[in-house]
Amino acid sequence: MKHSADVPSHRFRSTINNLALYALENELTNDLIAREIEKRFATKKTGKKDKIMKDVLQSCYRLVWDSTLPFENSIIIKEVKDEHTQIIEATTAITLAQCIIQIMKHFDVYPEKNKPLPQNFYSLCVDMLLDGPFAHYDPDLLVIYCKQTVIMLKAAGITNEHSVDTINTGELYRRLFLAFWNKCNWKNLFPSGGYISNDIKNNRQLLLDIILSSNKPVQLDSIARTYFELTGIANPYDLFAISLLDFSVITWLSFFGIIEYVHTAADMPVTIALTRSAYNLVHLISQ
Repeated sequence: MKHSADVPSHRFRSTINNLALYALENELTNDLIAREIEKRFATKKTGKKDKIMKDVLQSCYRLVWDSTLPFENSIIIKEVKDEHTQIIEATTAITLAQCIIQIMKHFDVYPEKNKPLPQNFYSLCVDMLLDGPFAHYDPDLLVIYCKQTVIMLKAAGITNEHSVDTINTGELYRRLFLAFWNKCNWKNLFPSGGYISNDIKNNRQLLLDIILSSNKPVQLDSIARTYFELTGIANPYDLFAISLLDFSVITWLSFFGIIEYVHTAADMPVTIALTRSAYNLVHLISQ
């Protein structure tokens, strides 16, 4: 099957990513990266090595999302540019976060350590969201999304027991995403998945690479099968694992505007694609 045929290419891409991560962690110059390529790919022809160099540099740009890099790393602390604010404001993640922040400030209710926010807090959030652009959402799902957003806001240091940071939309987006991608415990964020949730997080860069390598709409189960075959986290045909991937990280990547669900017939497999803004958003986060 196609996903099996793709395994060697994804394994090679993983090798490229490992070299890129090594380059970032050790702050290698281009010349030093070229030397590493000479050592690691000594049997490759010059033209192939040049292609590897290009791939490594591109991967460096993406790998700033990896949690092995310090959260405060200079690569990711620059302010998001104002001209992209409109793209960011349209994301579901920002709408959820801004709603929660507004309710917190209005009612002076903030998350305390080891103590969940009261249920009526989430009811207020859901009511506000249903009155706006989330009118078609299931209220129970909105409660889940709001609770997940609160976890991210806390992990990002945007909220504490007494207040909420005053930051612009771009900074809110950047810090919220990096909290989701790097800092949150995914077992807490997606508890229905149990231990598998953190296994997925530990291998999230590979998942991202598989998604970013798809320059056209692709069936979700194809991505999931390739991913699970490469990682061994679950059986490639495990429907529970595929559903977990869909309703956890894939859903939130769509909330952050990186991917989108492609509308297909009801009897057709779920299909996703990169959004038009995907690479712009990746670039903004990685600055």
